[in-house]
Amino acid sequence: MPGSILVARVLGIDIRIHLSWFLIFALILFTLADQVLPELRPNWSDQKTVIVAAVTALLFFISVLAHELSHAVVARRFKMDVSSITLFLLGGVANLRKEPPSAKAEFLMAGAGPLMSFVIGIIGLGISFIVTDRLAFSPALDPVGVVASYLGIINISLGVFNLIPGFPLDGGRVLRSIVWGIRKDRHVATRIAARGGQVVAGLLFLVGVYRAIELHDTFGGVWSGMIAYFLYNAASSSIQQERMTEALSGATVRSLLHGEPPTASSGMTVGRLVREVMLPNALRAVPIMRGDRLVGLVTVADLHKIDQTKWEWTSVDEAMTGIDQLAMVAPDDTLVSTLERFQTSPTPVLLVLEGSRLVGILDREAIVGYLRMRESLGLR
Repeated sequence: MPGSILVARVLGIDIRIHLSWFLIFALILFTLADQVLPELRPNWSDQKTVIVAAVTALLFFISVLAHELSHAVVARRFKMDVSSITLFLLGGVANLRKEPPSAKAEFLMAGAGPLMSFVIGIIGLGISFIVTDRLAFSPALDPVGVVASYLGIINISLGVFNLIPGFPLDGGRVLRSIVWGIRKDRHVATRIAARGGQVVAGLLFLVGVYRAIELHDTFGGVWSGMIAYFLYNAASSSIQQERMTEALSGATVRSLLHGEPPTASSGMTVGRLVREVMLPNALRAVPIMRGDRLVGLVTVADLHKIDQTKWEWTSVDEAMTGIDQLAMVAPDDTLVSTLERFQTSPTPVLLVLEGSRLVGILDREAIVGYLRMRESLGLR
C-alpha cells in the first residue's frame, strides 16, 4: 500500500503502518483520554488517564495485527504467499499474492480473523472480571481491569462486525466460500458476496446519516460514512476484478506475442541503446543478450538512475537488471496467472521464455488492450 512504512517482520511477514494509521491512533488516544476514561474513572490523575489510554490504544492495534496474522497463518497452510500486513485508517489488511485455491481454504482463512478477535475479547473480559473481584484487596489493579474490559468489548465488537456478510469483510469471504462450495463457481460466488458488500455499505451510509442528523453524533456519522465508502469501493473493485478474470480465462500469453522482441548486445553503451533500439521501436524495456544467452533487461527506470551526460560511456551491463532478478512466464501460461506475476516483478514487463529461448516481452498494457478489444467487440 503506497504511503506505508515497514516497522517489523513477524513470521517472515512484513508489518507495515500506513500514514493514516497515525491519525486513527491519535483519535482513539484522544477519545479515551478526553472522554471515555475521565467519565469512567473521574478520580484518576491526568497522567494516569493518558498512560492507560495510550496502552489501551496500542494493545487494540496489536489485537488488530493478531487478527490479520491469523489470516496469514491459515493462508500459508494452503500455500498462499502473504507478502505483508498493513495497518491503516480502517484497520488492517493482509496482502495475498493470489486468491484462495478452494472454498475450504477461503472459509478457514476468513474465519480465522474473527475467531482470533473473539478469543482476545473473551480473554480480555475474563481478566476484567477477575480483576473486579479483587479490587477491594488490590486497588492498583484497577487500570488493568479497565484496559482488559475495553479490549474485550472492542475485540468482540470487531469480530461481530467482520462477520457481516459483505465482501471484502471476513463475513463476506465466508459467504463467498459457502456459495463457492455449493455452486462450484468462484466467479458467481464473488459476485454474490460483493453485491452483499455493496448492500452493507449502503446500510452503513444510512446509519451514518441517522447518527449525524438524529443523534447529533457527527463523528460517529462521518466514521460510518468512511467505512461505507471504503467497503463499497472495495466490493465494486472485486466485481470488476472478477469480470476481468472471467474475460481472461482461457487466454494465454502466446495470444499476445507478436514475434521476437528487439534486443541489445552486452557491451553496448546506454547512448546507443537509446538511439538505435529504444527510440526507433518506442520500447520501455529492452532485453540484453550476450551471444545467444539472455543476461538482463534495461528499462526506462534503469536509465533514470544514470546521469544523461554519462550515457555515452556507460555500458548497458552496468545499467541493466540482472537475469536472476527478473520475472518470467512461458507462452502457454494463462493471462490470469501472468497478471499475478506482475505483482512480484521488479520491472514493468515480463520476459516470455520458451525453454531457454526468449520469444517475447509482455507488459500490463498488452493485457489491458486485449480486454478493451473484447469489450469493444461486445465479448464477455
